[in-house]
Amino acid sequence: MKTWKTDLVTVEEVAFDHDLHAFDVYNHAGAKIGTINPSTVENMNVLIADLDNGSCPVADKWEDGNGNTCNINGWGEYVGN
Repeated sequence: MKTWKTDLVTVEEVAFDHDLHAFDVYNHAGAKIGTINPSTVENMNVLIADLDNGSCPVADKWEDGNGNTCNINGWGEYVGN
């Protein structure tokens, strides 16, 4: 599992469903602000490549796999953290 740091957030790859991993996103204060749940291993690999190339889920307004846009203030159940 890998960890990426951007100017806005830290992204941690986490076990999810066998070969399919999720990505927990934290602000720089250490508060979890959301999780990105790719729908397929192929989509997960695209996200990993994007992160490896310096993409930021917040700055680039990624969708979390559940209809929410990644936001520095949190999204989904983590809004306001």
